[in-house]
Amino acid sequence: MKKAQEDPSQEQLDQLRHQIQEWRKARKGPGPMPEELWSRAVALAKAFGVCPIARALPLDYTALRKRVEKHSETGLVKPTFVELPATLAPVAPLPTTIEISARDGARMVIHLEAGRGMETASIVAAFLGSRG
Repeated sequence: MKKAQEDPSQEQLDQLRHQIQEWRKARKGPGPMPEELWSRAVALAKAFGVCPIARALPLDYTALRKRVEKHSETGLVKPTFVELPATLAPVAPLPTTIEISARDGARMVIHLEAGRGMETASIVAAFLGSRG
């Protein structure tokens, strides 16, 4: 998810914050926030980032992040498994560079020395696991 350069307008935030506060005051007991309010919060979070919107409204960061990820998954290509040969040349293996991009735009570049890289799978799994 890319964060836009500009901040959301104060009017957008104030209007949605007011509607969320009104819903909280009017509800009779615990229950989920209406989807319309969540949808508007998700749209703002996609455009301006989850943390600033969660703070401004105020909403639970984790709940908003999960909803943004859920809405962002549609239409994306799922990562596939790519097997790399253990050696690139029979005489002297060459150094290898692996670049990985996560759905949220985070990137990781791994530079492997010749003949090394047995721990690469666990590093990649930790990177992708920490993203969702």
